[in-house]
Amino acid sequence: MHPQRTIRLFAGARQAVGQDSLSVAVADDASAEQILAAIAAAAPQLSGLLPACRLVADQSYLEPQQTVAPGAELALIPPVSGG
Repeated sequence: MHPQRTIRLFAGARQAVGQDSLSVAVADDASAEQILAAIAAAAPQLSGLLPACRLVADQSYLEPQQTVAPGAELALIPPVSGG
């Protein structure tokens, strides 16, 4: 069983899910892309917004193949100001 990672949600993502965070189970060496896939499975209501969102770890944007360190603070950032 994989450990739970908590992802903070902002703006439209928070509104779509109806809460300010979401927990998903992913491996300790999960990539940003794998975490986004876990988010999509856990919150299908984000399907329209998720492709435009970026995943952030410890206040740095992640590339899809970048591994996320265990214990990193994660956030899902939707586009802002129309971009």
